[in-house]
Amino acid sequence: MKSLIRKSLVVLGCASVGAFASCTDLDEEVYSDYTEQNFPSTPEQYAALTGPVYVAAQKFFDNNFYDLQETATDEVVVPTRGGDWFDGGKWRAMHLHTWTPSHELMRNSWDWGFNAIGTANRILTQLETAPESDNKRQTIAEVKTMRAWYYYNMMDAFGNIPVVTTFDDNAAAPMQMPRAEVAAFIAAELEENLQYLTEEVSPTTYGRPTKWMAHTLLAKLYLNSEVYTGKATAPDGELYWDKVVKHADAVINSDKYALESNYFDMFKPTNGPQNREPIFSIPFDAVKAKGNLLYNKVLHYAHRDTYGLTTNPWNGWTTTPSFFNLFADQDIRKQQWLYGQQLNASGDNLVYNGVNVVLDPYYFPAFDVGGEDDLGRLAGARNIKYLPDPNAVNFNANNDVVIFRYADVLLMKAEAILRGSSLGSRADALALVNQVRDRAFNDNPEFRYTDANLTLQNIYNERGREFALEMTRRTDMIRFGRFEDEILFKPANPGETYKRLFPIPATAIASNPNLVQNPGY
Repeated sequence: MKSLIRKSLVVLGCASVGAFASCTDLDEEVYSDYTEQNFPSTPEQYAALTGPVYVAAQKFFDNNFYDLQETATDEVVVPTRGGDWFDGGKWRAMHLHTWTPSHELMRNSWDWGFNAIGTANRILTQLETAPESDNKRQTIAEVKTMRAWYYYNMMDAFGNIPVVTTFDDNAAAPMQMPRAEVAAFIAAELEENLQYLTEEVSPTTYGRPTKWMAHTLLAKLYLNSEVYTGKATAPDGELYWDKVVKHADAVINSDKYALESNYFDMFKPTNGPQNREPIFSIPFDAVKAKGNLLYNKVLHYAHRDTYGLTTNPWNGWTTTPSFFNLFADQDIRKQQWLYGQQLNASGDNLVYNGVNVVLDPYYFPAFDVGGEDDLGRLAGARNIKYLPDPNAVNFNANNDVVIFRYADVLLMKAEAILRGSSLGSRADALALVNQVRDRAFNDNPEFRYTDANLTLQNIYNERGREFALEMTRRTDMIRFGRFEDEILFKPANPGETYKRLFPIPATAIASNPNLVQNPGY
């Protein structure tokens, strides 16, 4: 099934070059000067036109947004390993929450998000002159939904941000909009465009926003709206928790999605539109849609011989002991962690520089774990939820990255009910959480939650286990009031709640004097 999207990836990649310059691999007509005679009219032609909006999404690895979301949490720590991974101290600063406006991850993430928003605005400007049609209306809705997703990421990370909906190189430098107003703008954009988005879930719509993707993003937005607005009630008087349930129910009642029977199938290098759980994914291809470098960050150098890789991984990212301890031995999700004696492809002990590769989830004597004898390079369990790809090319893997999936919809609804939604009962919430729990424990009833232990704390822990390395943990930690907790080498910092927002990058303020720095920085 993965091959079904290969051609579309070429279309998207080529459409991102210049002003849609020609691409020799395609037969499709390319549009550079738009008139009524040559403006796109078919779904395929519209896909080529809007390709840059989706290509931009693939850049969240290259431009550090993934790193920004993960390395400030308890689920990822990037220790210095005898000189390796020091990188000017940027990973230490992320772990210790000592980042500044000049930090590289702040700058690159901001640039990623707002460049993508600018791309979306440019495409929308081009679409304005297109003849009216169902294809046009759907395409505009898709681009606006993608723009809303980019704005959501920027608002969640940076708070008060500029909102620009036009493409004009000569426009004045924009002012920031208060975070609550940005959240309201995102909600309105999504709600207004729901009617034009497709309900189809197929290889044709894979990697593009459907109606169900918009419902899921709205549920996530409303789940966190008390953080974003400081209020539990929306301007229309409805509880945000009720809005979460309504949008979650839209996805659940669509009958388009289901939990994968095998948890790991949706993360394999061969994942794609055949998987029933993902609601929105970013397609990657080792040749045509590069950028998924995740397995390189986590694996030990010697794991090349375990997974038949053509390059040496980088031996960096691991997890904290406390996060690793969330996983019971009976939980199949614990299989996403590599720890203990590692083996090569033949089943023999893996050895590197004469040292047995025995990964220790608990060996963290200091942030710089050492490495002169290679023992420091064995510190920490490694995550292989996204299974390492033997067909990777120059470090680029074929695994598509899952952004939203059905398990999140179930757990968001359950949490909203526990937090006070009137649109469900504790029994409903219990059943939802146990759907996820049953898969994790092979339907063993001994591990199901009961009414007595269904608490918000357990929902928080369950989300950690279910969505490790899926860019949900930072937002979850903030919503549950846990972002200031002690994390391995970072002491508890209860007086620094301002760090729930990252600083506006110094480079952004230098280029736009209308920007005001977030408090505390």
